[in-house]
Amino acid sequence: MSFTLISPFCILLLLTSWLLSGQGVLAAPVDQRTDTPATREAVTLKYSISGSGTFYPYFTNDSQHPGILPELVSRILTQSALEGENIVLPTKRTNRYLASGKIDFDLISPAWLKASQLTDPQFVFSDPMLTIREYVVTRVATTPINSLAGRMVGTVRGYYYHDDNEFVRVDFESERALIQALNKGRIDIAIIGDLPAQYWSAQDNVALHFNQLHSHGALHIRLRAEHAHLLPILNKAIQTLRDAGQITRIETDYLQRVATGQAPGNK
Repeated sequence: MSFTLISPFCILLLLTSWLLSGQGVLAAPVDQRTDTPATREAVTLKYSISGSGTFYPYFTNDSQHPGILPELVSRILTQSALEGENIVLPTKRTNRYLASGKIDFDLISPAWLKASQLTDPQFVFSDPMLTIREYVVTRVATTPINSLAGRMVGTVRGYYYHDDNEFVRVDFESERALIQALNKGRIDIAIIGDLPAQYWSAQDNVALHFNQLHSHGALHIRLRAEHAHLLPILNKAIQTLRDAGQITRIETDYLQRVATGQAPGNK
């Protein structure tokens, strides 16, 4: 009979492993993409970014070229190693679903919001992603409209406007409907984003005058506060994509499509 001698070092190593496993302190594997434990509870973030449905070129409702926002959010979620589900909803329903927790985030510019909405404890905001502007537009060139107080103004149903307590909203279903209403003389003034205005005015051959800047800000993820622990992960993804130039490339690609008439829905 023979015996195999075990060195004191091996005995010590075995004893240490047994003690650590017995106390449940073995290190959890780490997912290198997010620097968080791989055992973190999986979550699928539901969101809606369709706007009115004609929020070109931000949302196109085209599977091949879905728009700036769907592509941007998809890249952010992939970079964050998070699952997402885009639920296409009318704008008013998006706001209700977000308030009730049926969806987890949307994209919004704080420049659209009133002070009370900016400080709503239900939500937290990500770092900025890309610049967005909206204008007061008219059909013909006029003197600058310095105040909307008391005036009837064309707006998109369900959209936020930081000063809509000052003017009379005349709601239409979409940006395109606003352009058509201006063209038919149903309204004299409208508030609309610069890129959707440029796109639909070209599509429908309606000359517009960009009278006055109404808001200038950046789009952010507005996330329900119960998911605030994910904000550092999302912000890190946004920064990574920005540093790699991917956010600029997505926006530039769609701007070129609009300029050359290649945008989905072009007629």
